[in-house]
Amino acid sequence: MMIGCWLLVACTGTTNNENPATHDTPNTATLVTHIQQCSRLYTAEYKVHKIITHDDVLKLQGQLTGQDYDIDLPFLGDRKIAIPMDATLKAYIDFEGFSEQNVEHDGKKVTITLPDPQVMLTSSKIDHANIKKYVALLRSDFTDAELTSYERQGRQAIINAIPDMDIIETARQNAARVLIPMMEQMGYQEQDITVTFRKDMVVRVKE
Repeated sequence: MMIGCWLLVACTGTTNNENPATHDTPNTATLVTHIQQCSRLYTAEYKVHKIITHDDVLKLQGQLTGQDYDIDLPFLGDRKIAIPMDATLKAYIDFEGFSEQNVEHDGKKVTITLPDPQVMLTSSKIDHANIKKYVALLRSDFTDAELTSYERQGRQAIINAIPDMDIIETARQNAARVLIPMMEQMGYQEQDITVTFRKDMVVRVKE
């Protein structure tokens, strides 16, 4: 599986074009309001290329005299297929539940605890022109339903591999890169800002 990563910074939600005064830092409620204006912050995009493979031998299955049987029929030949798939994953921070509980002031210093990053599989596409397959003479060709099933399995395999990618850590780092300059414009000094995440992070994946 090949992975390409792009920095993606996009904010959805209502924005306020008026710059707050930079000579004084806002109170917690004002800070929360400004951050909530960015309802969803997209911070990373991954392009994934995966080859889905399937290899099967025809089987004879059934029950005889109360006993199950499962017999390979290799003399009929096998079928093999390799399906290239391209998929896109996007990571984002959802600020819908962001509140004053996520902000801690200590004098001029402020600590922001961000919601857990979430990952969405936004698209997947089969490269039909480059599908490679072998079907023995006595075997039937792969059906559209089978190809659809393999594509679904490929999507699930990509989702299952997300914990082994660094997309979550990338999303965290990029979120900090976006929020710190935003907070500097609100009057904070960079050295007084700490952006952190929960230690018991939960990764949510959506399709």
